[in-house]
Amino acid sequence: MLVKASSQEIAKMMTEEKEKNVLEPGNHILLIYDDSKKLREIYSQYSRALLPENEIVLIGTQYDTIENVKNALRLSSGGDNDDGDRIDIERYLNQGTLFIVDAQHRYHGNSDFRGMWKLAMSLLSRAKKEGRRGVTWFGDVGSFFGFEKIEEMIEYELSLPQKNEEEMMKVVCCYHSKDFENLSESQKQTLLDHHFKSILVE
Repeated sequence: MLVKASSQEIAKMMTEEKEKNVLEPGNHILLIYDDSKKLREIYSQYSRALLPENEIVLIGTQYDTIENVKNALRLSSGGDNDDGDRIDIERYLNQGTLFIVDAQHRYHGNSDFRGMWKLAMSLLSRAKKEGRRGVTWFGDVGSFFGFEKIEEMIEYELSLPQKNEEEMMKVVCCYHSKDFENLSESQKQTLLDHHFKSILVE
C-alpha cells in the first residue's frame, strides 16, 4: 500500500515512538518525492533528531548537490522560531557519524554497483563495534535510470530484505516521481510489494 503524506508528516513518522514509527531498525522503505526541497526537509529533520541519539546517518544524493544537502542540514531547526537548536554538521562530519555522498559515484563509480551498499555495511560494522544506536541510509537511486540499468536496480532492491529485525540498519530508497513513473506497472508493483512501507511525499 502506498501511503501519502507531507514531508513534515513523513519526518515525524520516521522519528515517532516505536509503535508509530515507519523507520525502525531493520526496515527497508520506499520514498517517492517530486521536489528535492521536500526530500531535504525529511532527512534534515530526521538527522536533527537522530544524530544526537548516537545514530550514524548516510545520505546518498542524486538530484541535489552535496553542498545543498549540507546547507539544508545546517539550517534545520526544531521549528520556525527555533534558531538555537540547529545541527552542528561539521561536528558530525568530523566524528564520522554523518556521511553525505554522491549516489551516482557510489553506485556506478566502478564495475560493481553495490559500492553504496558496501559503504553502508562498513558503517554498520563500525556502529556495532562502537555501541551506536544504528545506521540510517537514505539512498537516491536516480542514477540507475540515467544509466538505463533498471533491471540491475530492481535486482539490487530485491536483494535487500523487506525487514530484518536482527539488524541495526534502516534503509530509505528514494525515487524521484519522474523516475518512478518511467517504470512499467509490473516493475512498480514489484518494488511496492517488496518494501516494508512505501510512501509518497505530497
